Amino acid sequence: MKNKVLAILMSAVVAFGLWMYVITVVSPESEKTYYDIPVVMQNKNILSERGLIIVSEEPNVTLALKSDRTILNDLNESNINVMINLANIEKPGVHNLTYDISYPGNIPHNEVSVQSSSTDLIEVKVENRIRKPVPVVIDYGETTVPEGYISDVENAQMDFTTIEISGPESTVSQITQAKIQVDLTGQTNTVAGEYQYALCNAQGEPVDAKLITANAEKVNLMIKVQKVKEVALLLDIISGGGATQQNTTITMDTKQIQVSGRDALLEDLDSITVGVIDLGEIKEDQTLTFPITLPEDVTNQTGVEQVTVEIKLPKLKTKILKVTNITAANVPADLQVEIITKALQITVRGPEAQIKNIKETDVSVVINLAEAQAGTVTMKGEVVVADGFADVGAMGTYPVSANLRNG
Repeated sequence: MKNKVLAILMSAVVAFGLWMYVITVVSPESEKTYYDIPVVMQNKNILSERGLIIVSEEPNVTLALKSDRTILNDLNESNINVMINLANIEKPGVHNLTYDISYPGNIPHNEVSVQSSSTDLIEVKVENRIRKPVPVVIDYGETTVPEGYISDVENAQMDFTTIEISGPESTVSQITQAKIQVDLTGQTNTVAGEYQYALCNAQGEPVDAKLITANAEKVNLMIKVQKVKEVALLLDIISGGGATQQNTTITMDTKQIQVSGRDALLEDLDSITVGVIDLGEIKEDQTLTFPITLPEDVTNQTGVEQVTVEIKLPKLKTKILKVTNITAANVPADLQVEIITKALQITVRGPEAQIKNIKETDVSVVINLAEAQAGTVTMKGEVVVADGFADVGAMGTYPVSANLRNG
């Protein structure tokens, strides 16, 4: 049994030795196939200078090589160089180019032969490279902000409103927009951030843009989202000249507007006073306009910029009285007063019944000299109407002149 094992071992050694002799002395050459070797494209920059671009897939070649086994073992798909020269391509089209093969520097070229290859020519498809700007379009889909809020989508702010694209003519010609998808669902605060866009055709469908270059990869976008609220528009009415809110008709063409702003700004904003009307200065039916002025950072969403106010005095009548009862009050003890103004034409206004009965003696004018000093003064007189004419008032102002002397 022991002799049999030794015989088998000796046979194996002899067989291995014969095999080594054959492959190293009798037949040292062998063949090996190298799959999907990438093709190196030389002078690619020249195509770019000529306004051309390659649109075909990156080519590769499979080679069956013959050489000494030691050389073949040193070769692999990454150190075998298959090269084509693009310098002679001058126009768009399909070009079939021959290729050259080189091996690592320590392997002589003539010691390797090509037995077969997957192709003898490399097909290169070339197009014109063109440029054009496309608008940035925001697509909100069906999304909206919650009720009680508003998004200012019409005035979205972007650092790029157009994207400059460059690439194959067949692809660039399809692209009409750089589309950004924005979801406003549940948004109650301003939307801001950096957004990736998709290059799309006129139907909004994405275009295969792997060969496209652009001047920006993303767009910084801000869309204001603010609370909305209705606020009342008010007038500050000052009674005068017998006219009050009760006996006049004051009509505003706009009584409320819708505004937007941050929650904190609108929390206590329930009304806005647009103007002041002094009825004592209104002598007849009149139409006035007042601008609507809002607090800073509050936006008028209604678009109404002013309020028109109609003032009518249908229940009031006027009368002009020659008043001679002109006196001074609060005269300093060291001064003597001489009233220079002897009579004033005073217009009074009030309900028809009271205006009909009022007389000159029912009206007087008083000047207050509490702060007066010696000399000639002219002061605004206060018109006083007698009891019984509570709804009558004087219109306008009435200056009274007086001499004040020491003594």
